[in-house]
Amino acid sequence: MKRKVIQLAGKTSVISLPNKWIRRFNIKKGDELDLEELGNNILIKIIKNETEVRNISFNIDNFNERTLRYAASALHKLGYDEITFYYNKPKLNDVIQDLIKNLLLGFVVIEQTGKKVVLKNISNEVDSEFNSTLRRAFLVTISLSNSSLEAIEAGQFENLLSLINLEMSNNQLTSFCIRLINKGFYRELDKQQFITTIIWNLEKICDEYKAICVQLSKNTNKIPMEILDLYKEVNKFFYSYYELIYKFSVDNLNNLVSVKEAIINNLNILVPKTRYELQLLNILWSILSKTSDMSSSIFALHHLEFINPL
Repeated sequence: MKRKVIQLAGKTSVISLPNKWIRRFNIKKGDELDLEELGNNILIKIIKNETEVRNISFNIDNFNERTLRYAASALHKLGYDEITFYYNKPKLNDVIQDLIKNLLLGFVVIEQTGKKVVLKNISNEVDSEFNSTLRRAFLVTISLSNSSLEAIEAGQFENLLSLINLEMSNNQLTSFCIRLINKGFYRELDKQQFITTIIWNLEKICDEYKAICVQLSKNTNKIPMEILDLYKEVNKFFYSYYELIYKFSVDNLNNLVSVKEAIINNLNILVPKTRYELQLLNILWSILSKTSDMSSSIFALHHLEFINPL
């Protein structure tokens, strides 16, 4: 969308606001708008207590359980505040209740009949929530990584499934982060794609730790010490990336490149003796890869710190 600059009284430069946006947010003459300079961008936001409620509705008669989960997750991330699902047979009501409990952070059921269910966001979403929510998502994943290792070291494989709730918490938190971005609560526009990539990888890394819990919950044999040592190294590697996001340095990133190479060398020489050992090593490899995939995006978040003055 392009706008021509209009000159008033030879000093004041003016551009017009899109009519569609004006109508959507009911902007009137005399209303104040908040303007923020973001590099070569200007962010314009309304200053009102009330915010627009975005509604959407679907008929889900031809949805299976998995498709409904995909759809609800997507609509939540997209920033919709009220979601109505219509149906002729309430066969997926249990799935909807599970989504409310374990994924759609801030949503409740406000209406339910034999033909529809209405989900509504009741949380107070503000800019300041983003950083704390992202940090909590990392800390939940770190907790899962350490607790799963401790259970495996102790041979308490039957306890691994109880840790899966941590992965559900990660899903809630990472989905909420994406929702906040799509609703405009992450204000650094030039960094949105990079922080989104980090969140996406974080969610997938937590999925891998969940997979360890599921796969090894049926194991009865002791895991060799050399594999457990490698597990510790992968956990440390992931934790170092968490630290890198909040306290970046080129030296630390250089070191992590070397650490990754050392872990890969150790992975290559290990020979699994059981299918559970093989599964564990494959998942650790995947965690290592997904963690290092955040490198470019983390640098992008901090790149302006390293520009040399002319």
